Amino acid sequence: MVLFTGVVVAHSINLLETGPDVYRSVQLVGTLLHVTRYGFVAVTLFVLVLSMRGKTMNPVQFWRRRFGLIVGPYLVWTVIYTVTDHLVIAGERFPSPGEFFRELGMSTIAGTGKYQLYFLLISMQIYLLFPVISWIIDRTAHHPWLVLTVAAAVQILVFVTYQWLPRPHGQVWNQVYEHAWKALPMYTLFVAIGALTAVHLDRVQAWLRAHLVPVLIACAAGTAISVSVYLAMTGPGDVPWQATTPWDPPLLLWLVSGVVMLWLLAMGWDALRRSGRRVGAAAVSYATIRAFGVFAVHPLVLDVLIRVGFFDALHSWFPQSAGVRSVILVVVVLAVSLLIVDLLLRTPVSRWFVARDRVPLTKNGSVS
Repeated sequence: MVLFTGVVVAHSINLLETGPDVYRSVQLVGTLLHVTRYGFVAVTLFVLVLSMRGKTMNPVQFWRRRFGLIVGPYLVWTVIYTVTDHLVIAGERFPSPGEFFRELGMSTIAGTGKYQLYFLLISMQIYLLFPVISWIIDRTAHHPWLVLTVAAAVQILVFVTYQWLPRPHGQVWNQVYEHAWKALPMYTLFVAIGALTAVHLDRVQAWLRAHLVPVLIACAAGTAISVSVYLAMTGPGDVPWQATTPWDPPLLLWLVSGVVMLWLLAMGWDALRRSGRRVGAAAVSYATIRAFGVFAVHPLVLDVLIRVGFFDALHSWFPQSAGVRSVILVVVVLAVSLLIVDLLLRTPVSRWFVARDRVPLTKNGSVS
C-alpha cells in the first residue's frame, strides 16, 4: 500500500512543471522514490516465500495459479494504454491498424504500454523463476550472509554497468541494454532480502527489535550518504540525468535503508494490531484491496487531468508554491483513482482490471 502510494507520488510530481528554485528538490524526491520498485520486489518475494512454506506444489501448478492473477490485468492495461495514449494525450495521432498492432506487440513484450507496467513484467519474472529461487533458498538457508553477499555483489555489478560503463554498440545490444533494467538481475539483492526475511522471519524481527537504535542510525547514515552524493552532483536548476537514475551505486545505500525503515514501520503497526489496538485497520484493509487498481489506473487519471487543463489551473491558482501544487495533485489523483477502482470492483470483470474478485454493492452480498 505504502509502496504503491509512493509510485503515485513519484509519477505525479515528475509531471508537474517546476521552476529552477525547486527543480533540484523535486528531482531528489523522485530519485528517493525509486525505492518503490526495489521495495516492491522485496515484498513480493517475502509474501511468496511465506505463503508457500509448508506447501507442496509443482512448478506448473504454481505458475498456473500465479500467472492467472497477473497476466490478465497486464494485457488489459497494456491494450488500454496503447489506445488511450493516442486518444487522451495531446498531439498523439492515432496510428494505422498495422502500426497500432506493432506498437501493441512491442509494448506487451517490453512492458512499455505505460511507464508503470514494467512492475508487472518484473512480477512475471519472479513467478517464472520462483521455483528456482525457492530451490536455492532452501539449500542455502543456513548461509544467509553468503547469499546476501553474492546478491549484493551482483546488484553492485549491474548498477556499475548501467551507471558508469559505456553503452554497448550495435542495434541488438542496444535493444537488450534498453530493456535489461527490467530484468531480475537489476533487483538481485532485494530478491534475496525478501526471500531470506521470510525464511528467517522470527530471527530477523527479534534482531531488529533488539538493535532498533543502531539500525535506525545506520539507515539514517546510509540515507545521508545517498542524499549527499545527489547534492554534490547537482545544483539549483541543474540536475544531470546521472544523478536521478535508479541504478546509481551510491543510491543503493538509501534503497536498502528505505526498505529496512518501511519494514520497521510495518513491524510497529503489526505490534499495535497484535496488542488489540486496531490502529488504522479499516483503512489498511480498504487500501490493500484497491492498491493494485490505483497502481494500474493512476497514469490514465494523470493524462486526463493534463488534457482537461487541471495542471494549468494548479499553476494559475498556486504560481509560487510547487509544494502545494504537488500535494493537491497527489490527493486528487489518489481520490479519482480510488473512485474508478471502486467502480471496477463492482463489475463482473474486476479481476481483469484490478486483480481482485468482485465486491458486492451491499453488505449482505446481494448486488442491486
